[in-house]
Amino acid sequence: MGRQRRVMSKPRLECADCGHHIWDRNIKEYLEAVKRKRDEEFMERVVIIGGGVSGLLASYVVKRYGRRVKVIEEAKPGGDFLLGGLKYIHRTVRMEGLFNELSLPWSHYRVNGGIMLKGKVEPYPKCLQFMSKEEAMRIQEDHYRKTRKSEPGKFGSKAMNDPAAKVSRRAIRCDFEEMIKELAKRADIVKARVSFIESKRNRVKTFDGEFIYYDRLIVTIPLWIVHHIADFYVPQGMAMSLNILDVIPNRDRYARWDYIYTPYTPSSAVHRLSPSDHGYSIEINGDWAQQERATCNDLAFLFPDGFVVRGAKIGTKGHLLELVVKPDWPENVTPLGRFAQWDPRATTDVTLDNIHKMAKGWGWKKISY
Repeated sequence: MGRQRRVMSKPRLECADCGHHIWDRNIKEYLEAVKRKRDEEFMERVVIIGGGVSGLLASYVVKRYGRRVKVIEEAKPGGDFLLGGLKYIHRTVRMEGLFNELSLPWSHYRVNGGIMLKGKVEPYPKCLQFMSKEEAMRIQEDHYRKTRKSEPGKFGSKAMNDPAAKVSRRAIRCDFEEMIKELAKRADIVKARVSFIESKRNRVKTFDGEFIYYDRLIVTIPLWIVHHIADFYVPQGMAMSLNILDVIPNRDRYARWDYIYTPYTPSSAVHRLSPSDHGYSIEINGDWAQQERATCNDLAFLFPDGFVVRGAKIGTKGHLLELVVKPDWPENVTPLGRFAQWDPRATTDVTLDNIHKMAKGWGWKKISY
């Protein structure tokens, strides 16, 4: 009888990810999975303080660059973005791409802005082009004085949207609540309140006593909060108190406008109105106790056929006041968004662009998946 041939069995190695035997899978896929898992252990850790629209956008983009990221937020994601007042998103290639990636329906339109001058609404900013530079600047400065209750400084040119533009801006029409919801679903949110930022030890402490370590920290919360919880210096920063009324007019005189600036009203209270779900959002800066009677007079002027106030948000944060001293941000701590960067023009599209600029400045390369 001949000698039996001995057959060697394959080694029964198992994949750490799924438990399948290696020979059941493509060896290349297995090695790539091991490499991804190893890289993840040494991947740069990014922590974002604040789960408003800036923080959620940052989380989404940072993940697209292949980094681990946590968002620390104590309240409902979205922050003040959904509170009310004038709200639209400028149309850019990046914003269009974001909405397509999130599978959110959207449409585009040109923002039809207006400004009330001598009791009549004129197209804004188009009407400024037919004025002298001195007259156009006077209107902007008067609006600044009305909203900030102070004389114009370096923010004087930012008191109104795009005053030098020759055509109105393009914008995206969408469901803002759905946008926030989709971004929040894709974020790793830690529900906590930050008690201290220890930049020298690269960690954030929460009120629960937990330490969250980072390699890069992105701060989206306002300077007046960072001022009290950081081991580095940032000025406290001051913003005007903003009051927003939901008003239903008996007759709609402003249906064609997306917003209307009101630099001149009888009692100098209302500075802007914009359409809301059922009527108009009316914006008034300052202490409400001092502005309530003046607001009633201005509303009677704006809606002479009568109106009903159906709700109010009193004492939110509005227009920024100029900083006397600049913040001293550590090298691996970056501010993002309107209240952290202290930039009145840090709109949603600008913030999205800033995140990509930061990532490229850090040498990150975008990954596709």
